[in-house]
Amino acid sequence: MVVDRIEVYLDGAQEPLAVLKEPPYRLKLDTRKIPDGEHTLRLVTHFRGGGQEIREIPFTVNNYPDVLVLGVDEGGEVAGEVELRLAVGEPELPVEPVSFNPIWYAVALVVVLGGIWAYFALSPAADEIVAQVAPPAQEAPHGEASAQPAGVDPALMEKGKALYEANCAACHQANGQGMPPAFPALAGNANLKDAAMILNVVKNGRGAMPPVGAGFTEEELKAVATYIRNSFGNSFGPVE
Repeated sequence: MVVDRIEVYLDGAQEPLAVLKEPPYRLKLDTRKIPDGEHTLRLVTHFRGGGQEIREIPFTVNNYPDVLVLGVDEGGEVAGEVELRLAVGEPELPVEPVSFNPIWYAVALVVVLGGIWAYFALSPAADEIVAQVAPPAQEAPHGEASAQPAGVDPALMEKGKALYEANCAACHQANGQGMPPAFPALAGNANLKDAAMILNVVKNGRGAMPPVGAGFTEEELKAVATYIRNSFGNSFGPVE
């Protein structure tokens, strides 16, 4: 199914805060115009030909100005005269620039980079992140399949290409590069090796992807899976 539009509602409002009709779907929300407290964003996705999907996202607004104290760390030890610089966390007010000691800057950089490395090396979520956002390989010629391996039916590829362009290209792009992280790239995506997983995702949806192929026949599911597995630089063979 192709997305027709996305309506964004705030709390119980009857009129949408915004109507998004073209990808990439982006909205700037100015929290300074929203009272502090608990709120809910309601996203209503309308699909062409009928059908809709509703998602509600609760969030909290806290616009009360915060005070940033520079010159002393929480729990730190000080002696003698200490000069403190105070900055109010209000977007409209300028904040005094802070000069950094190069040594501490280097130490902080090592700590941050080490933390990032440790997260991706040790976190159990790392595999899921890599699965969702695979680095794209070199892009194949626009809209064309790569050299087809033996056993791939050219007629099925043509049928799959037509289905892809009508139902998938709006989000995954005609060249298969996608719009990560919501819509991962298909070009050079090693996860396409798992044909059963691809068929299941196309038919039932997952994450930000709706069940595009819910109304497809088995032949149509096979066609679109065959096309994306053997296009955009991919060469994973026929779908059994």
